[in-house]
Amino acid sequence: MGELVAAICVVFIGIMGFKAYQAYPSYKGSLYQELFGSYAEYFWRFTMKQDLSESSYLNEKIGPHRLGYNAYFDAMGKQAAAFVTVFSTRGVTSVCMMGGAGAFRGGDTGSWSVERDGKVVACASPVVYLRRQKKLLDGIVKGERVRYIAAFADAADITGVRSAYPMMRAAEVLSYLEGQDVVIDEASMLESFETFKGMARNG
Repeated sequence: MGELVAAICVVFIGIMGFKAYQAYPSYKGSLYQELFGSYAEYFWRFTMKQDLSESSYLNEKIGPHRLGYNAYFDAMGKQAAAFVTVFSTRGVTSVCMMGGAGAFRGGDTGSWSVERDGKVVACASPVVYLRRQKKLLDGIVKGERVRYIAAFADAADITGVRSAYPMMRAAEVLSYLEGQDVVIDEASMLESFETFKGMARNG
């Protein structure tokens, strides 16, 4: 019996280790690294709890908060933009997550592109989706200013990006959140988050 339990434990640890190995590249240098602080917490909440709406690390940095997620898809059904919206007692910030390395080029109008390995390809404009996100949140967050930003992977080159919206690397997002000076009572913050969650689930 003891050998069976030990074997099951070994298999479970092996599976978890393999999953952790597979998922790590999507965490390293991304916005998730800044929001969760350690891969252990991110992996635990994502894999075991299946709930990324709170972060112990972020709670230490900015206080009570909730994290809401939604995405937009193109005409072919492919994900074009992914958002994480930080609802906190310091304010609300919605972040368009731009993944991948490369040199990005684009502005508030016109098309966007990214150069990787010597090849330039078109990519989704975060500005287009930031505007769509604003329309969504205008119906959710009442009487409070919402900040909209785009966050790129730390390895990205964003010197060719020009926009009225704040554009930054993932490593800069936490400082941005800490710098918010809005004060929202926790009950109102939670109400906005629950409304958002309901709309995201039914949208």
